[in-house]
Amino acid sequence: MQFNYTTKLLAISLALVSLYSCKEEEKPKQEPVVLTPKASFTNSTEPEEWGPLYNIKESSNAHSGKHVSVIDSANLYSLGLMKPVSAISKEKFDSVSYTYWIYLKNAAATAKSVVSIDDIAGKNIFWAGNIVNEKAKEVNKWIEVKDGFKLPSAINPDHFIKLYIWNTSKEEILLDDFSVTFY
Repeated sequence: MQFNYTTKLLAISLALVSLYSCKEEEKPKQEPVVLTPKASFTNSTEPEEWGPLYNIKESSNAHSGKHVSVIDSANLYSLGLMKPVSAISKEKFDSVSYTYWIYLKNAAATAKSVVSIDDIAGKNIFWAGNIVNEKAKEVNKWIEVKDGFKLPSAINPDHFIKLYIWNTSKEEILLDDFSVTFY
């Protein structure tokens, strides 16, 4: 079978159209989303405005400074940030970043990072907990844990926010150098 010039030109044109239609469309580059902090708080486990203070102990094994927050069978909840929303920021925020250092003394130790929001009457309206052991798996070593939570849109200035670590195993766990940023 012999092709004439017009047939060859038509075949090449169809091939080019086919190739062009298969080409992936270039999408405009999107700039990364940069979140602007609304408020930040830190505590190196030296007694300050955070609470509860009963589980802060002096320790030669602190990550920094001289004190750690100890959670165990007697103290299930760590030092934590506890503030009314109005004392955190005048701007609305919808998420929180929570960073701290943890020292697990044995493999049986388990804990959760927790954010809790109570209304003005003290009734809990929101609670979320993330398993720490998914991020901190090694024992007898200080490990930095970075966690985050999406907050409900229905929080108002009278609500009270708490961030803390909950010991779910009752094994001794040390915590130090907390940092909280609201976005």
